[in-house]
Amino acid sequence: MLLAAAGCGGDKGINETGYSNEPLVDREGNKLDSADAERLYKSAREFMVGNDPQRALRLYAEVQARFPFSPYAAQSEMESVAAHYKAQQYDAAVSAADRFIKQRPRNSHIDYIYYLRGLSNYDRNEAGLLGGDPDKRDTRFLEQSFTDFNLLVENYPQSVYRKDAQLHMIDIRNRLADFEIGIAEYYLRRRAYVAASRRAENVLKRYQGSDSVPRALEIMEESYAKLGLTDLAEDARAILQASYPNYILHRDEFYRQRAGDEPRYELPAMDTAAASGESLPPEESSEESEE
Repeated sequence: MLLAAAGCGGDKGINETGYSNEPLVDREGNKLDSADAERLYKSAREFMVGNDPQRALRLYAEVQARFPFSPYAAQSEMESVAAHYKAQQYDAAVSAADRFIKQRPRNSHIDYIYYLRGLSNYDRNEAGLLGGDPDKRDTRFLEQSFTDFNLLVENYPQSVYRKDAQLHMIDIRNRLADFEIGIAEYYLRRRAYVAASRRAENVLKRYQGSDSVPRALEIMEESYAKLGLTDLAEDARAILQASYPNYILHRDEFYRQRAGDEPRYELPAMDTAAASGESLPPEESSEESEE
């Protein structure tokens, strides 16, 4: 009963927009209770520019509630997505983007909404990659982010957000592949070779072109060898040697640089055929000369 009473009392300060019933004011403190759509919208923009997205959201909501058919309503709805994102309210940003896409699919700025939805899904995924059992971490938001950016790239080739969306897609592909490799390594350490090989195979099937493919082939080779599947192990090794000869030659330096260490030398592309007479890494060359 006490909880119910508290719940009922908690809504008394909330208006129909879902925000506080406190008086509406602009950045200078001037009241906006009787303001028209244009003034409300411009005041919201000022809060956005002033890095106060929470107050901007209140005014954007007022524009939509009080002037739903004004030209400022659609603009306020769109900028609300950006305000939620700026306030790090990623779930709310995705929900607002979904509503906008459903209600205004032909809006001239719809590409911006897909871009914001992609960014929001990208950022709200971070917590799902931290801690817990490696096989149970959640990457669905990262995968959804890839889908959002892909929709933007495919459907709006002239969008100014296309290039950044493509860069995010490359990053997401590499992160998801690296995530799968992490799980494969986890199983490999526990001698669960069937599970390790399957995770590595998944990298080859879903994330071709990522930096994790050479390591996936190594895990497959080791897992197959441990399982007594000699032919499959040799096939994995042959593919690795043929497709990534520079990875084998420069493996240690490759992982040093991926870990953020200071480069010892410039790496060649991992998936290009090694040229005849190609020099070895500096450390190996010096050792051979001494011999």
